Amino acid sequence: MSLQEISRRSGIADATVQFRLKRMKSQGVIERFTISASPTATGYTVTAIMLVQTDSESHDQAVQALILIPEITEVYGILGEYDLFLKVWSHGLEELKTIINERIRSVEGIENLLEIVVLDRVKEESPPV
Repeated sequence: MSLQEISRRSGIADATVQFRLKRMKSQGVIERFTISASPTATGYTVTAIMLVQTDSESHDQAVQALILIPEITEVYGILGEYDLFLKVWSHGLEELKTIINERIRSVEGIENLLEIVVLDRVKEESPPV
C-alpha cells in the first residue's frame, strides 16, 4: 500500500504518515518493508507444513542445509517430539514429493518427517502491532 493510500484511508497527511513510519522503523517496531506475492500468480499453489526430527549432533548442519532450499520459506526451532517446523511451497503434489524425497530427506541429520499438506489458508497474517 502506498503512503498516499495509507494517508487517504487514515485521514492523516502524507508527511505525517512518512514520519511515523520512519520513527517506527528506527525504534524497531517495523523490521522491514516488503511485498507479498500471490501464491496463485507465482504458481506455488501447494503448501506443506513439516515437522522434522533431527539427530542432536547434526542439528545445526541440518538447519543450515534446510534454509538453503528456496521452497522452504519458514524454519522454526520447536519444543516437543519434533525439533523443527517448516513451511514448504511447491507448484504441485509431484513437485512436493520430489522436494521431500530428494532435497529434504537427503539432508544429513534428518531422522524423521511428518508432512502435512495445507488444504486452505484460513488466516495468514503478520504478528499484531
